[in-house]
Amino acid sequence: ISGYMQPQYQVASAEGAKGYSGGDFAPNSNNRFMLRRGRIRFDYVRFNKDDKPQIQFVFQFDGTERGVFIRDFWGRVWENKWQLFYFTTGMFARPFGYEVNLSSSDREAPERGRMSQILVKTERDLGLMASFEPRKTSGFFKHIKIDGGFFNGQGLTGPADYDSYKDFIGQVILKPVNIANH
Repeated sequence: ISGYMQPQYQVASAEGAKGYSGGDFAPNSNNRFMLRRGRIRFDYVRFNKDDKPQIQFVFQFDGTERGVFIRDFWGRVWENKWQLFYFTTGMFARPFGYEVNLSSSDREAPERGRMSQILVKTERDLGLMASFEPRKTSGFFKHIKIDGGFFNGQGLTGPADYDSYKDFIGQVILKPVNIANH
């Protein structure tokens, strides 16, 4: 179980200011306290007798004064014969770009770049994804990760899927390689 909250205080130059991040101010107010984010995450991972992951479930929600919303609600299944693949389904981050899949604690800045905010609003979507990520520490492919999946397309901004089409999103990642030891 993990979580955090990010409170904020805003001051405007006039009462009832319009167009502020977090929404317009009330007609008789020029300052306010808000919760920008309030996250709680529950993770469960089941390992087999060889201490290899089999399944994982994640549930994360965001609670603010504006309501409670699901951020993540997904399950993952690993294949352990070759230790190469895993499959993820549910509401999870789309495999697009570099910073979309990084949490705020891993990014260079707490907020995502403007491009990510526009193209991949809310970062998450309902879908199914297959991932190729070798878990063995030897071999050429240990430095490569490939994700590919089908998603509804509108993410968390839409209440339901509005057409029969699905978006294919994929990425190929070259993992960091320590060149000091070569």
